[in-house]
Amino acid sequence: MKINFFYSEAIGKKMREEPTFIFSPITLIWSRRHLLFAAVNTSLRQRYAGSVLGLVWIVLGPLLLLSLYAAIYLVVFRVRPPDMEPGLYVLYIFSGLVPLINFSQGLMLATTSLSADKDILLNTVYPAELVPLREVVVSLVTLAIGIGIIAVATVFLGQLFWTWLLVPVVMALLAMFLTGIAWILSLANLVLKDIQQILTYVTILLLVASPIAYTPDMLPSSLAVLIYFNPLAYFVISFQSLIVLGMLPPWPILLGISVFGIGSFVLGAYVFSRAKTVFFDYA
Repeated sequence: MKINFFYSEAIGKKMREEPTFIFSPITLIWSRRHLLFAAVNTSLRQRYAGSVLGLVWIVLGPLLLLSLYAAIYLVVFRVRPPDMEPGLYVLYIFSGLVPLINFSQGLMLATTSLSADKDILLNTVYPAELVPLREVVVSLVTLAIGIGIIAVATVFLGQLFWTWLLVPVVMALLAMFLTGIAWILSLANLVLKDIQQILTYVTILLLVASPIAYTPDMLPSSLAVLIYFNPLAYFVISFQSLIVLGMLPPWPILLGISVFGIGSFVLGAYVFSRAKTVFFDYA
């Protein structure tokens, strides 16, 4: 009886000391946040190292992209929804394009991050979970700058919406969605190098299948349903609704970004924590 008593006490103490599984990745990230921020700063500087303008490209890049799309859709194609002003339509496109581009770049870099940093895979000071997460945070920084540019341009057009306050929530859910996928694919990429090639075509498919330059109402009802099979479409519609249209997305969209964001993060953390020691043998 004494053995059972002490054994149960030990188990109970261990359960009280260890965070629950859902919160353990958040606890890990928070406890090593200074290492993560330092790695993100280094990654941003290395990305633009050697260029004349340096980190200025973080702002200049989205500005050039916005100018390019403004010229294409306002001068060349001259296509827009009938109930939307030309300038607002360009921002509508840009508010969907910026998240998709940053998601694609973050996913590609995060997937190959473990292969590129093999020396720290089993490092106890810098957890391996932070390696893919570093690229996710870098993409989040550039996403925030792009959204800030859209917000300034929207104000310039005379629009100001309270729904902008909800944009950081959507950004956080998108980051969680990307993190979960990145954790899983970064491990798989240690074994299957073909994943890098597959992602190139997947991102192109997502670009075409996402409602960036068109609204779901512009599609036939039979095709509009297909949009909702694309997880990124939920985030694209959310950003466009909150930033440019100044309205809350429909509740199925809000439910979708919550399920995809939280579900991907929890699943990715579970797979990474259970499989990392096995996959690291292939590094």
